[in-house]
Amino acid sequence: MYPVLFHIGNFEIRSYGVIVALSFLLALWLGTKEAKGQTFRTEETKENDMHVRQVAFLIVALLALVPIALPAAVVPNEHMKIVEGAGGAMEHPVASAPFYQEHTFLVLAGFATAVAGFVAFRIAQRRRGRKVAPAALVNEAVLVVDLVNSTHVSTHYGNGLAMRARSALKDRTLEIAEARGLTFSENTGDGYFMTFASVPNGVQTAIELLKGLRDQPPDLSPGPPLAARVGISYGEILLDSRGGRHGAAINKAFRIEGLTPKSFTRVEGESELGKFPDCNRIFIDEDASHELRSAGIPMRAVGFCRLKGFSGLHQVFEVLWHNDAQPPKSQTNLHVISNCITGVEGRPK
Repeated sequence: MYPVLFHIGNFEIRSYGVIVALSFLLALWLGTKEAKGQTFRTEETKENDMHVRQVAFLIVALLALVPIALPAAVVPNEHMKIVEGAGGAMEHPVASAPFYQEHTFLVLAGFATAVAGFVAFRIAQRRRGRKVAPAALVNEAVLVVDLVNSTHVSTHYGNGLAMRARSALKDRTLEIAEARGLTFSENTGDGYFMTFASVPNGVQTAIELLKGLRDQPPDLSPGPPLAARVGISYGEILLDSRGGRHGAAINKAFRIEGLTPKSFTRVEGESELGKFPDCNRIFIDEDASHELRSAGIPMRAVGFCRLKGFSGLHQVFEVLWHNDAQPPKSQTNLHVISNCITGVEGRPK
C-alpha cells in the first residue's frame, strides 16, 4: 500500500516510515528550540525540560525503528503465503486483508496516539507555566537606570540615533553589572531593571556607569551627550519559578528614579529644597542607605517625598558619586539623618 523506497536484504524501507520519523524529529527540534528560547529559568525548570527532551528522544527512537522493523517481519509471512498459494490451486489467489487489520495501520495508529499524548502533555505544561508560582522570597538591591530625554533625541535626531543611545547604555550597564554580582536583568525600553545581592554592588555599578559616561562618553554626534538617571531600593522580592522578580521594592526603585522637585514635601522646621540634579544622579531609598553605611560611599539626604502607589512620606538620599564630593557636615552622622533633612548640599549653623 505504501511505496518501498529501497531494500536492505529482506528489509523494506517504506515511505511512510521515513515520513513518520522525519515529522517527529521536526517536532522534537521545534520543542527543543522553544525550550532554549526561555530567557530566565530556575534549576528546577531546567531539569524538568531535560527530562522532557530525554523522554521525547526515547519515543522518537522507538517510533523510528518500529515502522522499519515491522515490515521486515511481515514480508516473510506474506512471501510464504504467496508460495503456498502458488503450490496450490492457482485459481484461488490469497485475498489481501482489510487496511484496518494490517500492521501498517496499527503502526500509524500507535504513532498518532503517541503524538496526541505528546502534544497534550506540552499544552498542559505550557498552561501550568502560565500560572507562575512563587519560588522564594529574597532580599535584594533593585537598580533602575533610565535614559534621559530619549523622546527628545528620537524626535529631533531620528530613531537611529535614539537606538544607538539605548544600545550604548545597555552595553555599558550590563558589562559593569555582570562584574558586580548581577542576579537578574530586564530591558525596560529606555533602560534596564536589575537586581543585586547587596546594595554596595548596585551602587558601585551605578557610580562606574555614570563616571564612564562622563569620562568616556559614547559618540552620539550630532546628538547631545548621553545622560542617565538611577534609582536604587532595597527590600524583600518575590522570586517566581521562572526566575522573575516581583514586589513593592521594584516599584519603589522605578518611582525613585523618576522623582522631580514637585514630588518632595517640605518638612516643618527645615529649609526649602535646594540643589536638585535632573540627570546623571543616583537616588536611593532609606533602606538602601542603611545597607550602604558600611561601604564608606558618601551620600546626602535630599528630602521627604510622596511616591505613587505608596502611603506616607519616604526619605530619599543621593549618592555623591563625583570624585571630589563629600557629604555635608550636618549630615555626616546618618544615625540621626531624619533630623537633618534639608535637601541642599549644606546647612548654615
